[in-house]
Amino acid sequence: MGELGLNKIFGALLATALGMMALIELPKVIFGDSAAHHGDDHGEVHSLSEKMCAQFHYCVEIAEAASAGAVEDVFDLGAALAIADLSRGERLFAGQCATCHTITPGGANGTGPNLHNTVGASKAHIAGFNYSAAMNAAEGEWSYENLDAWLKAPASYVRGTSMSFAGVKRDQDRANVIAYLAANTENAPAFPEPRPAAEEAPADGEAVPADTAAEPGEGETEATDIELPPAEGEIAPAEEVEPT
Repeated sequence: MGELGLNKIFGALLATALGMMALIELPKVIFGDSAAHHGDDHGEVHSLSEKMCAQFHYCVEIAEAASAGAVEDVFDLGAALAIADLSRGERLFAGQCATCHTITPGGANGTGPNLHNTVGASKAHIAGFNYSAAMNAAEGEWSYENLDAWLKAPASYVRGTSMSFAGVKRDQDRANVIAYLAANTENAPAFPEPRPAAEEAPADGEAVPADTAAEPGEGETEATDIELPPAEGEIAPAEEVEPT
């Protein structure tokens, strides 16, 4: 191969290299330097975001913070007892309690004690019944609130109790059963009062009633009929003089 052939090959390689360099630099010329790095930067930010979620659990914490803001409804036992359904309470007692308990006056004890005259009585009050050691050690009376806590989860309310009952989970069902127990208690205590409704603050733009308007603060003066001295340049009105 002669010198002319080598020059042609070298020229072709040089042209190819120059063409490739031109293709690399072309986006910079047209769009500027930021275009060439935009894709890489975006990918880096995305990967950092995923890395922070995986390592520091920011994503989980944000979701938990949002759910923690929800306010849980508080069970109003007084309101539930006020609308209690005695017939449903009787059916619930027959279906879930009567296997172990009687409720008739002077009824015999079964696996559990007779429950007549239970509301307001002291815990473990049936003489001669073989209560568990945990129930014998329990203090206080069977108030409406205590009965509600007991019926909801007996094993949690009196730890160590021998009563193998999971509890009544629905709030209104517990109120129905408690009302039925009260109906079978002579001189049962009055039901607790429902919680008072929260007073609503006036909405933005609403006028405050006149009788609830705020009193003047420290340093302020109530609006009264006070005559001010005339401004400079004005003539004070003549005082009326009674005839003598």
